[in-house]
Amino acid sequence: MLLDRVRQRTDDRLMAKTNAARIEWDGMLDEKASLSRGGDKLHPQAVARLASDLADDNAVFVVDTGEVTLWAANWLRQRGSQRITGSFGNAAVGTGMGIANGVQALDRDRQVILQVGDGGFTMLAGEFMTAVEHKLPVKVVVYDNSGWGLVHIEMEGAGLPATAGAGFPNMDFAAFAHACGAEGFSARVPEELEPAMRAMLSVSGPALLHVIVDPEELPTMPHFDLAQAVRFGIAKAKEGLLSLRGK
Repeated sequence: MLLDRVRQRTDDRLMAKTNAARIEWDGMLDEKASLSRGGDKLHPQAVARLASDLADDNAVFVVDTGEVTLWAANWLRQRGSQRITGSFGNAAVGTGMGIANGVQALDRDRQVILQVGDGGFTMLAGEFMTAVEHKLPVKVVVYDNSGWGLVHIEMEGAGLPATAGAGFPNMDFAAFAHACGAEGFSARVPEELEPAMRAMLSVSGPALLHVIVDPEELPTMPHFDLAQAVRFGIAKAKEGLLSLRGK
C-alpha cells in the first residue's frame, strides 16, 4: 500500500556509493584477516575470522570486553542462527567466561565459543574451573598480547606513553586448562592456528586455545582523526625516549 503512494526514484547514486564503500571495507577486512600477511606473526583479525568460519551455524559467540571486542565486532561473520552476546552495555572486563558458562548451561548441545583477551581471562580464570566442574563444553579462545590492549590504545590516543602497568607476563593458558582437567591448545605462528582451532572445537568437553597475537596490531577504525593520529605520534615518540633511558 505504501509503495503505491510514493514516487518512484531512479537516482541510485547514494546506493552505489554505499555499496562501493561496503565492498572496499569488506576487502580490507579480508586482507587484514589473511594468515599470510604477517610473516611469523599471528594477527588477532585472523583468529576471529577463523573462529567464525569454523563455528557451527547455530554457535553462540560470547565476547569479553577490551580490544578483543573490536576484533570480534569486525571479523566475526555471523550467519545462520548464530548469536553474539557479551557485557556490551556495562563493558565489564572479565565477565565473558561466566557469561559463556551461563549460555552453555541453558543448552549443553549448542556450541559456545568465548572470545577473550589475556587480561580479561586472567581476572576471572576460576570460572574456567566452573566449566570443568559442571561439564560445560565451552570453547575458549584467549588472545594473548601480554597487556591491556585497549587501555594501551587509550593512553596513546591521549598522547601519553603507555605505562608499565599496561603490560604484564602471562601464564601458559593451555597448561592451565590441562591443570583444570580440560583440554588446552596453543598457537604461536600462522601455520599452527587452523590445526589448533579445529582440534579445540572438536573436543567434547571444555577446551581452551591460547593464541599469541601481535601486540603491535591496531584495530581498524572507520574514520581517520588527524588530531588523534598526532597524539599517537607524540605518545610513540615519548615511548621511544623512555626506552632509550631504560625505563
